[in-house]
Amino acid sequence: MPELPEVETIRCQVEDRLVGQRIKKVWLRKSSLVFRDFKGKNRLPKTIEGKKVNAVKRRGKYLLIELEGGLTLMIHLGMSGNLIVSEGAGGRDRHCHLEIFFKDFRMTLRDPRMFGRVALFKNRDFSSLPGLDALGPEPLSKDFNAEWLSRKFKGRKAPVKALLLDQKIGAGIGNIYSDEACHVSRISPLRPAGKIKKEEIEKLSKAVKKVLNRAIEDMGCTIRDYKTSEGVGGDYQPLVYGRRGQRCLRCGGTIIRARVGSRSSFYCPECQEY
Repeated sequence: MPELPEVETIRCQVEDRLVGQRIKKVWLRKSSLVFRDFKGKNRLPKTIEGKKVNAVKRRGKYLLIELEGGLTLMIHLGMSGNLIVSEGAGGRDRHCHLEIFFKDFRMTLRDPRMFGRVALFKNRDFSSLPGLDALGPEPLSKDFNAEWLSRKFKGRKAPVKALLLDQKIGAGIGNIYSDEACHVSRISPLRPAGKIKKEEIEKLSKAVKKVLNRAIEDMGCTIRDYKTSEGVGGDYQPLVYGRRGQRCLRCGGTIIRARVGSRSSFYCPECQEY
């Protein structure tokens, strides 16, 4: 699933192309499940055609395309979604759910597994989509810090990874980068969050920012389906995620995989303290 760095990479690329451009035409697949949270999908083309793009923003893993008239087009890429910007005509396959045409190019949403979401909001009222409306602080903001994590971890028996995946605690942190941040801070992702010491929480909050910034610099991580809006994969190489049975790059121990809820978690038991 695209996480914060992948979505931020796409946001930057799309922003460069879209801002200041006017939407000429919109095509959507009316039967697509990506519109299941948006009852006004049939009105979408006529509502946004002719509108100029004012900004492209991100909230957690959600892309927010701000248009004239106080409209915001929200796109969530789900597990396998790609948002591709291209020139010229192109055919549509069954995985194409939305196309927005501009003067010299088009933007296409493809989502083979259809876990993504598309919706349109007025005046940034996201209350109809709880997953977006209830997000916690952005991990790269000053509000995401050791003090914040200490409050959220206090007394909790749940594994630290489970809390890092909670979007109300850190908007956009996902499976890959929670493992990576735990590794950088030398904390086992399985350790109960309430047992993490104050100085370790400080290291963890900094590790989250360090890992996310590095991944953004590398345009994200391609494990399976992720591609940037330019159609290429990301260059981030995980330290532990997906490396079961391989040597730890820090201490030489063997990386193992465990389950945290329904998610796979990768870590080195030799240098990540439980």
